[in-house]
Amino acid sequence: MLWLGTGLTGTLIIVAVLGTVLLASPNNSRAEQDTRIDQEVSALLAGIPQEGRTLGSPTAPVTLQVFADLEDNDSRRWVLTLLPAIIREFVRPGILKVEYRSFKTNTIQPETFVKQQTAAVAAGAQNKLWNFVDTFYHEQGKEYTPYVTERYIDNMAGQIPELDIVQWHHDRNDGRRGEQVVTDDQTARTDGIHVTPAYRLGRTGGPLKNFQGSEAITFPKQHHPTTFASAQDIANAINQIH
Repeated sequence: MLWLGTGLTGTLIIVAVLGTVLLASPNNSRAEQDTRIDQEVSALLAGIPQEGRTLGSPTAPVTLQVFADLEDNDSRRWVLTLLPAIIREFVRPGILKVEYRSFKTNTIQPETFVKQQTAAVAAGAQNKLWNFVDTFYHEQGKEYTPYVTERYIDNMAGQIPELDIVQWHHDRNDGRRGEQVVTDDQTARTDGIHVTPAYRLGRTGGPLKNFQGSEAITFPKQHHPTTFASAQDIANAINQIH
């Protein structure tokens, strides 16, 4: 501690300095970051219907399924940089609804994958899955590191406005959501999904077909390219459907 004086004046200066240090502490910085993310996620999703794992109007004529791993950097890139325009141009006007599906690609431990994806699906039981997913991607940690702890997952849930945490914990642990995550993963492999993010698109209520974005990246030793679907890609696909 730096001594700045004697007597009452010195004491007041020290108190002021300590107060400044506390205000600039990492905890306060984290709180400010969480608040900013909460506001950004809420603004993006405000007023759009959510039901379970679906974002968008139940009567939307076109459905887009998205297969993702919450620890996957490419899924994060798509959700944070390309999905917002798709939401504004197609989901918000009621043209498209987006369904989230779980597919393990980049999470190291299978049990961690099930745990984190189940947490997202459990938030969907209160129609808050997309809030959870978007918040997770904003705060995603370093790939291939064991950062997803129980505390980390609880922190995600605690940031979601109006989420009943007690009910969320119950839904996480009732077994149904975990089974749903495992089924999603198995279905993805059956449908020929190999990477994340991956997409299936089609008329609502009809068969969906595997769909790729126009931007593709092939990584070393990867036999299937990772693609990123843009708003223009979605527009082109919808025009072909109609």
